[in-house]
Amino acid sequence: MTGSMSACSVNPYQSSAISIAQQGNFAAGGKVIQSAGQFDDKQLFNPQGQTLHGDHASVFYQIPEHARLYPLVFLHGAGQSAKTWGTTPDGREGFQTLFLRQHFPVYVVDQPRRGQAGQSTVAAEVPATTNDQAWFNMFRLGQYPNFFKGVQFSQEPTALSQYFRQMTPNTGAYDEQVISDAMVEVLKKSGDAVLITHSQGGGPGWWTAIKSKALWRMNLAVVLSFLKMNCLNPCQVQQEHCQQLQSKWQIFRS
Repeated sequence: MTGSMSACSVNPYQSSAISIAQQGNFAAGGKVIQSAGQFDDKQLFNPQGQTLHGDHASVFYQIPEHARLYPLVFLHGAGQSAKTWGTTPDGREGFQTLFLRQHFPVYVVDQPRRGQAGQSTVAAEVPATTNDQAWFNMFRLGQYPNFFKGVQFSQEPTALSQYFRQMTPNTGAYDEQVISDAMVEVLKKSGDAVLITHSQGGGPGWWTAIKSKALWRMNLAVVLSFLKMNCLNPCQVQQEHCQQLQSKWQIFRS
């Protein structure tokens, strides 16, 4: 498949066309659980004997024409989804297409129990908690309702509305092991890659590297945002694992 994405009046910040050689989506990792009993096709909504596929990652990828060797795999942070890497709340082009323009294959991930990967194997309540202002402060836009002086986030009300509307709840308990298990499978599909994580995604990012024994031979760089490059935080792994990671990959600071 070959296609192109061109600038249009919807987003005046975009310029020039992007030629896409291949794109698609897939689920990676996850598990299957089953209820006891025998499935009865006359009682379709009786869970007895039925299965549930869940705890997988959901991935959308685009490979540009004349692609570079190593794709970029993006994992979001807390309260977010793959939308993090798309169009910014004020309408500017996001990392997802900025890097496509530089001929990097791009994979954007919804982690298990979040966004389009919302099928969880554990029950959870999703309350309608009023917490917009908490996110405003947590992501350091300012102290609500005041923006920090010099903050680069747009102070247009429409941008703030878009920002609040991209928040995404967990549909099951947040679990770094579940997430990193799925991310290992994502990287098996992408091949040699650069793994870029944002904020809360840093912990699963480290675990992904540690768990992927096959990746010890891969060119994998873990990019951590807002997290110190400290092996006891967030992943709390043995010192020998930390030294292996630091010697095997080039670690980029954001």
